[in-house]
Amino acid sequence: MATIKLNSYYPHLTERITMEVSDEIAVTLSIGGRLCDSYKRRKREHDECSLDGTPGFEADVTYPPLTPEEIMEQAEDRAALYAALDRLPPVQARRVYARFILGRSVGQIARAENVEERNVRETINKGLRGLKKYLDFSF
Repeated sequence: MATIKLNSYYPHLTERITMEVSDEIAVTLSIGGRLCDSYKRRKREHDECSLDGTPGFEADVTYPPLTPEEIMEQAEDRAALYAALDRLPPVQARRVYARFILGRSVGQIARAENVEERNVRETINKGLRGLKKYLDFSF
């Protein structure tokens, strides 16, 4: 049996906790940690680090990992959003989803559906008003 420090794997823990695990688990955790460190080192060595870059290495350092409570809150918010989207008419739901979840532009949506951009914008605005109504009612 090996003793590990849980704080090494769960940085959000505020107190120091140690745990006994089997040798196989300790080896697996050690290998995973080394692989992660190697990946980050390769990113630094190949100048893939940027404070301005979205997927940069600094995000690992500057943003603390989410706590379990924050993860649950995000999951609940996402579920409420999808439930509200389901209550919209199909065209509104499809266009709002494409615009804000998939990140497509109004022009891309209009071309894909072979309609005018003005119609897409109007439908998205109606859909957003409907989402606001459903989400305000839920919360």
